[in-house]
Amino acid sequence: MNGSTPDFPLFRVEDRDGWRRVSTQRVFSSDHVSVDQVQCLTPHRQEVGVSWMVVQRKAAVAVAPVNEKGEFLLIAQERVPVQQTVWEFPAGQIDAPIEEITAELIVETTLRELREETGYGLAPGGTLEPLGWFLPSQGFTDEHVYLFQAKPVCVVSRPELDDGEHISDARWVSSEELRRMIAANEITNALTLSLFARMAAKGAI
Repeated sequence: MNGSTPDFPLFRVEDRDGWRRVSTQRVFSSDHVSVDQVQCLTPHRQEVGVSWMVVQRKAAVAVAPVNEKGEFLLIAQERVPVQQTVWEFPAGQIDAPIEEITAELIVETTLRELREETGYGLAPGGTLEPLGWFLPSQGFTDEHVYLFQAKPVCVVSRPELDDGEHISDARWVSSEELRRMIAANEITNALTLSLFARMAAKGAI
């Protein structure tokens, strides 16, 4: 990357276009999630506020690393909530409140997670392309994940995993193999499926 941060829109939860949060009551809080009981006016429900339980979780990033041959790097990561080792693209949370998140922080987090989980970084002349964001479970949480494609990548260091992480394997796959794994339900996580869909929609895969 040439040192400049790519320009892309940021996700925000805010009052606009007929939406207005009337009240918020915190009912649970921990280091990783919090739960709020909210009352919200919506574009088509302006007379009586809608009551909803909202789980708040840090925003995150996910990146599809691509090498010079056009192959994609997947990692096999142990995921405790589902008790499975899951093939997925590198990803991680952004360590900041949503209102303090900037494009620079998002890019910094993306490149750090790529390096820490895989040991790869952008090769000289490589680019980090923003691919928008997606909402993993918009019915109960405001969590959102920024999507990127890093191309091409090369080895820059050894992986440096967090204490709570365990990556048991990594593999390069062609676009055809990635498509086959998705069709065969060997890839089941939302961030990898969303990245594949966004790259396919943009003609990058």
